[in-house]
Amino acid sequence: MRFSEETRYPHPVLAQDTGDFTTGEFDMVFTLSEDIATGALSIQHETTLTEDGIRQLVETGRASVGCFVRCADTYHTELRTLAWPSGRTDFAAGVLLNRVSLRPIVWLNDELSAWDPGTIHPEFSPPVDLSRGDIIAIGEEHIISVGQAKLAPIESIFELDRSPDIPEGTLQVELERDRITILAGEKTHETIMLLREQKAGKPVVMNAVYLPAVMEVLDALQSGADQYEPYRWHAPFTARCDARGVDPKTDTSILESAQKLLDSPASGLEQLVAEADR
Repeated sequence: MRFSEETRYPHPVLAQDTGDFTTGEFDMVFTLSEDIATGALSIQHETTLTEDGIRQLVETGRASVGCFVRCADTYHTELRTLAWPSGRTDFAAGVLLNRVSLRPIVWLNDELSAWDPGTIHPEFSPPVDLSRGDIIAIGEEHIISVGQAKLAPIESIFELDRSPDIPEGTLQVELERDRITILAGEKTHETIMLLREQKAGKPVVMNAVYLPAVMEVLDALQSGADQYEPYRWHAPFTARCDARGVDPKTDTSILESAQKLLDSPASGLEQLVAEADR
């Protein structure tokens, strides 16, 4: 059995956008448990399947629930059968690394003749005949981040540099370097560096410097993520996005996404108010 997101099926498939079934939902929730030291990985899953006909096929063993796993960095691709309706699956160290795609799938173990659960769209003229191996339900793609890249502090992905060409009091972001570079004028750069060294100044730097810089990066990735893949900052930044549930290509609010990546930086400003009231 092969699976491709571009595949169009001649039979009804339960999925978010197909409309092949009049009712029903299929998806999974994944919880990652990772041994950073060894690279071994365990994934817990919880399945939601509310289409009664397909659910009955799974519960009677006539269909299987699994997950299509794809990792570009390790060239690993497989269809992994999963326990119903929940369970754990383990991956040895090195099998998966960095960005990993998980796509829940239900497929038939036997031929199915004259099947009509009562929820198939009329355009398929039910009952329908299905073959062994046919995919009958597809969940949404889930992206997880495996490995240490996602643990890199946001400051380590960026660097601050001075430039006489940048007007004082303003910032520019340079992406075509190994690290995302925030450029500032001489005096502005000096002020930022002094604030970074002060405990009370760190929240100011995070909100006034890093937050707009992260927004600039997200804006650039929305329109041309592939062009930045050769740069060293791209892998840890993308891993952090995956770990925080941020998708630069589809998320509409770059402000909301930037705040997720920086762990709600505005909350750090409370510290300044508290110290000022002492």
